[in-house]
Amino acid sequence: MRVLFLLVLAMGCGLSAQSLAPEMLLVSKIEAHLSDELARLPNYTCLQTISRFRKPDAKHAQLEALDQVRLEVVYNERREWYGSPGDRSFTLENPVGFIGGGMIGTGAFALEVHNIFLSHASQITYQGEEQVAGRSVLRYGFHLSALLHAMEVSVLGGKGTVGEEGAFWVDRQTLDLLRVEAHVVEIPPYLPLDSLRTRMVYGRTRIGEHAVLLPQQAEMYLAEPLGLESFNRSEFTHCRAFHVSSSVSFEAPEGKTPAVRAPVLTAAAEGSDFLPALLKVTVELTSPITPQDTVGALITGKIVGEVVRKGRRIAADGALVRGRLRRLERYGSGDTFIVGLEFLEVDAVEQPLRFYADLLSMDARPGIRSLLKESVPVPVSLPRKSVTVTVNELPGVATFFVTGPELHVPAGLRTVWRTRGILR
Repeated sequence: MRVLFLLVLAMGCGLSAQSLAPEMLLVSKIEAHLSDELARLPNYTCLQTISRFRKPDAKHAQLEALDQVRLEVVYNERREWYGSPGDRSFTLENPVGFIGGGMIGTGAFALEVHNIFLSHASQITYQGEEQVAGRSVLRYGFHLSALLHAMEVSVLGGKGTVGEEGAFWVDRQTLDLLRVEAHVVEIPPYLPLDSLRTRMVYGRTRIGEHAVLLPQQAEMYLAEPLGLESFNRSEFTHCRAFHVSSSVSFEAPEGKTPAVRAPVLTAAAEGSDFLPALLKVTVELTSPITPQDTVGALITGKIVGEVVRKGRRIAADGALVRGRLRRLERYGSGDTFIVGLEFLEVDAVEQPLRFYADLLSMDARPGIRSLLKESVPVPVSLPRKSVTVTVNELPGVATFFVTGPELHVPAGLRTVWRTRGILR
C-alpha cells in the first residue's frame, strides 16, 4: 500500500480582517522576513533520512519499525526533486517511486512556508508568548481552507483535497520560523482518512556563504479506518549548494502547460566527493560549544592521526573538519541539554571531501553522555495513552547529553567514526 501526502501551492485573495494589535501587525513583518528567506535560498541539495513506522491494523498494539529510506532532495526554482543518494540527475517530483509501500510525503522545504505565509490565503490568529530554551517565542494559529487545494492526500481507496490548521512559532527577536504543527480538517466524506498530523522544525543551515533557514526535521502521523496507523520522522542533513542545468520544454500539446524538465547537477560545491568507506576516523573538536552558540553555527574539528587507505594517505593528521551545530536544546526542566554536532567536510590531501560516517564512540567525560538512539513521541489523535518510537542516530551527526548548570562542551572532545563512503 502506498500513502502519499502532498502539499500544493495555495492561491488566495488575502488574509481575513484582523485586529490591529501589535502582535497581528507583526505578521506582515514575519511574512516579509520569510519571503526574503525564500528568495535568498540557493539551489541546494540535502540528504533526507526517513525512519518509517507502521501499525497495520487494530490487532497490533504498537507502531513497529517498517524501514529507513534515504533520498537526495534537490530544491531548484521553488520546486522539489528527488533522486537516489549520490545521483546527479533528478527525475522525480514525487518520492513515492522510491518506496514499495507505506507512507511518504513532500513539501517540507518551501511549500508549507508559502501556503501559510506567502499565499495570502491563511487565516492567522495570535495565541500568546512562550519561553523556549531561554528565548522569547511568539505562537500563532492558522487555518487553510480545503477550497484552496493547499493539501492533497492519497490513500488506498481514495484521493482528495483537505483543509489544514494548526500553529506556528517564531523567534520574537529574529522573526525566524522555529516550528509548525498542523492537522487536517474538512476531510471529504469519501476519503478513508481519520487523522493526519504534521510537525516541522526549522533552523539555520550554512550553505556556501550564507546561513539560511531550512527544515531540520519533519514528522507525519496518519490514521486510517480499521486501526491502520503510520508515522514518519524525516531528518535533513548534509545540505550543500549546487549549480544545476534545467530547461523548459515548449513542445507540450496545445492547451497544456509546458513541462519543466528535472534538474541535472552540473557542478557541485567543493566537497562533492566522499571519504572512502570503512575507514576509522577520529575527530577532535577545536573550539568549545557555549550558551552563546546557536543552531546553525559553524563548528570545526581536526583529524587525529593520518587517515590511510591501501597505503595511500587520504587525510593528514590535523586536517581541518568543518560542520555545524545541528541541535541545542534543554532536555526537560532540569540542567540537561541535548547537543547535536554535524560534520560535513574534511580537508583531505587532494581536495575537500564530504564527511559521511557512523558515530562509533566519543570521549567519556564528566557530564557528557552519548545518545545513539532517541525515543520520539508520536502525535496520535486517538483516545489512548501516549505513544513513542525509537529512532537511530543519523550518519555524520553526534548527538549527546550535557549535564550541568550551564551548557559547556569543551574543545578537545573526541568522536570516533566509521565512514560510509558514497551515499548509496
